Amino acid sequence: MNPPCSRFVFRMLSIAVGTLLACASAWSAPVLTADGTADGFSLSLFANGFPTFSCCGPLGIAFPTTGGVMVSDFAGNVRVFPTDVDGQSAASVAPGGTYGAGNGVGLAVAGGKVYMAEQSAGQVIQLNNDGSFNQVIVTGIPTATGIVANPANGHLFVSDCCSGTGIWDVDPVLKTKTQFKTSGNFDGLTISPDGSILYAEANQHIFGYRTSDGAQVFDSGFISGADGTALGFGTLAGSIFVNTNFGNLYQVNLATSAITDIVTGGTRGDFVTPDPNGSLLFTQTFDIWRLTPAAGGCIGNACTVPEPGVLALLAVALAGLGFSTRKRASWR
Repeated sequence: MNPPCSRFVFRMLSIAVGTLLACASAWSAPVLTADGTADGFSLSLFANGFPTFSCCGPLGIAFPTTGGVMVSDFAGNVRVFPTDVDGQSAASVAPGGTYGAGNGVGLAVAGGKVYMAEQSAGQVIQLNNDGSFNQVIVTGIPTATGIVANPANGHLFVSDCCSGTGIWDVDPVLKTKTQFKTSGNFDGLTISPDGSILYAEANQHIFGYRTSDGAQVFDSGFISGADGTALGFGTLAGSIFVNTNFGNLYQVNLATSAITDIVTGGTRGDFVTPDPNGSLLFTQTFDIWRLTPAAGGCIGNACTVPEPGVLALLAVALAGLGFSTRKRASWR
């Protein structure tokens, strides 16, 4: 059921205002806040030089089973960077596929296959691992934007950002779709490792919904420009990270909803994607930046870190190894 016309118009005006502000901003590099530095995070530039359309640049990021880092941009290109190292340029990587303005949006991997949400076309497609087109999975999802794989069943959750049809549950094997949330405008998505809770941006909040019955179980409170989101693990367990349209990246406590600004000063942020190495890749107007946690922390369902007790034992073992080495050296 579509929302009232006035609500849709308000959403469109909000997007337009955000776009104008983003376009008016000169390029600037994001920097860590005092809190981000104190918590041991570090920043580095993964890749720059992405084209933009309507002031949006890179959006979707995925890791194909064949290696490399796949990136879509709102201008409609899909590139595969051959390595997951910092300091790269989009200009040096030819697109593996070009899909038209507004169609290079969210990316997700399910069952070893890569899927992309096409906002302008209102559909979900499967890509080959080089970014080229494979097949259409489903049509009829207006302004399909965010996409995330459900680890519990291999389905895809797909958000409708701007037409009021909510969030869709897509079976990529049977090529069917049903509405998980039947109304509302949603954007960035992430999901718990067991697939039990889906987190989604709506109205500049991050909401958590039980996937079993759709019941709301979390509300971050208002976060200006909230968009992409990802969960923390290890020492960051109990936190969710939120990229925003206004150059900030926040860490939100899932128990208390306390919000900490850890990155500031950037340009328009959209989606975020956890790297299997435990860092977070977050998009800006022209760039993709990497947020790396301190030892013991990681971001994303795919990463694992030792328990604190294991880390302590490892530290003792390394200290003992160093002492033993020094002792042997003194005997010589």
